[in-house]
Amino acid sequence: MSDLQFGPKKSYEEYFIDFDFVNEIDDDDYIDSAIVTVMDGVDDVTDDLTDEASQTISGAKVSVWIKGGVSGTTYIITCQIVTATLVEKYESDADIEIL
Repeated sequence: MSDLQFGPKKSYEEYFIDFDFVNEIDDDDYIDSAIVTVMDGVDDVTDDLTDEASQTISGAKVSVWIKGGVSGTTYIITCQIVTATLVEKYESDADIEIL
């Protein structure tokens, strides 16, 4: 089971979803890098459902541009981060259902 639940969304819709690590990251630290992957249960469909160029990091939050998807499919989005000061690593998973 995933940490978060986004959606449901329609395949036409495109918008940002946020992974917020404020409860994990020390107040004096921030996210240095983030890797986001999307799986349909078997295959990596990251390039089909996200736009890496639109991904942003601000403090303890990663904003991911989500798009497309196949109706009736639930995708698992994983966000892995590394902090700048303490070099800590955290991971969060989210489900998103396409209507």
